[in-house]
Amino acid sequence: MRKVLIATVSAAAALAMAAAALTAATNGDELLKDERHFLEQSQKTFTGGSKTGSARNMAVVGTNDLGGRGFNADVWAHEGYAYVGQWGFSDWTNGSKARFCPSGDKAGVAVLDARDPASPRVVSRLLNPAGTSAEDVVVFTALFGPMAGRDIAAVGIQVCGGSRYDESFKRGIQLFDVTNPAAPAEVGFLSSGCCTRGVHELEFAHRTDLGKTFVYASVPTSEYDDSASPSGRRDQQGRGDFRLVDITNPAAPVETSNWGVLRNLGAAPTPGQGCDADGVYGHSAMPSHDGKIAFLSYWDSGFIALNVTNPANPVFKGRTVYEPDEDGDAHSSMYDMERKLLFTADEDFCKTSGPGIETGYGYLRIYDYSNLKAPHQIGEFRTQNSLGLGAQGSGDYTIHNAFVVGTDVYISWYSDGIRVVDASNPRAPREVAHFVPPAGQNTVKPSQRGTLSNTTQVWGVYVDEVTGLVYASDMNTGLWILRRTD
Repeated sequence: MRKVLIATVSAAAALAMAAAALTAATNGDELLKDERHFLEQSQKTFTGGSKTGSARNMAVVGTNDLGGRGFNADVWAHEGYAYVGQWGFSDWTNGSKARFCPSGDKAGVAVLDARDPASPRVVSRLLNPAGTSAEDVVVFTALFGPMAGRDIAAVGIQVCGGSRYDESFKRGIQLFDVTNPAAPAEVGFLSSGCCTRGVHELEFAHRTDLGKTFVYASVPTSEYDDSASPSGRRDQQGRGDFRLVDITNPAAPVETSNWGVLRNLGAAPTPGQGCDADGVYGHSAMPSHDGKIAFLSYWDSGFIALNVTNPANPVFKGRTVYEPDEDGDAHSSMYDMERKLLFTADEDFCKTSGPGIETGYGYLRIYDYSNLKAPHQIGEFRTQNSLGLGAQGSGDYTIHNAFVVGTDVYISWYSDGIRVVDASNPRAPREVAHFVPPAGQNTVKPSQRGTLSNTTQVWGVYVDEVTGLVYASDMNTGLWILRRTD
């Protein structure tokens, strides 16, 4: 495993990027990558594959289907309460403008009292602005600032109910006081600006050396070309996909800095490769535990390490590089600061990406990041289904997100459910447990399947390190609370 650093961007790469640059908006370019995939899935008839679920060394403690709302997104847990996000979008392909945006009592981040994990119950919702989605949520106890000691939820808000050009739709970071989870109160909002969809993913870190708390947010497609924008990019201010936001005072969040491959490197390190070639797409950002390093998931440009010791001046340190026969699609990561290992997820939905590209779906990679300037891959893990051999049946068998606890990695793997991998030997990780919930069908649009297949679709996983409970969110069937039995 053979990943090395490319610290500079060549002239050839710059020319290739210019040739592959995305142009002004069309009906289809409103959708993000996963949304395009799930829209395509909605047009298919699904057959084969198990619908009953399975488990090994994991048992169900409790579950809640969230009223059958469907479109469930990421999950977080804090002080005995679970928080489940909600996603959606508008289909602008072929001028249809069909909207798949949960609304009314199906909208927002669902807040569940899980202090009795056998009977989790919805007690409130973090209501997002009309016509938006609230996919990603993090919750923490404030350590600094005027709300120190209070519990704060930060939610990523994206345009859902219409065009990203419609400035009446709010997008950005929404902040709530959830000290009383049954009675949340919005306390602040930071706009990510026009004309991207908004904040797709976010994480947080307390900077104890500075007495500040930051959100590490991604605003994908900020640097895509857009001739209608004053900056020539989708973000009208010409900012990069990574935004570092000071939320020490949740009532007055402020963007401290931003970073992008075009803005800061002059060109994308790669024009892209595989079936979804793209070197400019910054999907997510993950901080180190101390908040001084940000690991950006930059699709085919790999996983980029920034030194943000000075939050106002992010410094590029290095990146991972995909081999020519690999599909790429750097989606998300989590850093083991003690062992200096980065556990990464490639969200590759393409079983066959074309001549010269390996067969199979996205999987877990493990990088040695002891030298930020020269990261290299030392291990990987794939499920049997992700190998793409034979018939997998209905569903999506690419990895989604990884959550590291000690030397174990808990992974949400869409139709392969939750996989638990022992990475005590990172060069030879092995699966030790799994849970695949039974398939459920999206019920947001009862007359049709909508955009979700009636298969298992686990979006997120979160582990409470105090109780050992595992929280999982399935797009169709809601919240699952699990425990290890090994």
